Amino acid sequence: MKLLSSNLGVRMKFKPFNRHLLLEPILEEKKEKQNTILVPEDYSTPKRYKAYKIVAAAQDCTQLDNSDIGKMIIVNNIMVEEVDVNDNIFYLLLENHVYGTMAEE
Repeated sequence: MKLLSSNLGVRMKFKPFNRHLLLEPILEEKKEKQNTILVPEDYSTPKRYKAYKIVAAAQDCTQLDNSDIGKMIIVNNIMVEEVDVNDNIFYLLLENHVYGTMAEE
């Protein structure tokens, strides 16, 4: 049965449901630091808290909605689900795991 293979490599849209937010990770600049222990160059320890940009919000969200699209939020990175389907990666988070929004003053 070849149900999913026809979508491989095609960019798909995702609409979140059940109080979930669709997120986009905000890339941080890598800092050069001197290691006293030999480790691979691309090695890094995962950060517990991270900033993401809201891409979409489920209609049943109570604290955030589509007017918040584009805002930067701070979350516990462990709670973000990385969903990889047919070469499309989506970052999802239940709305009650958002600590707050962040903006320039």
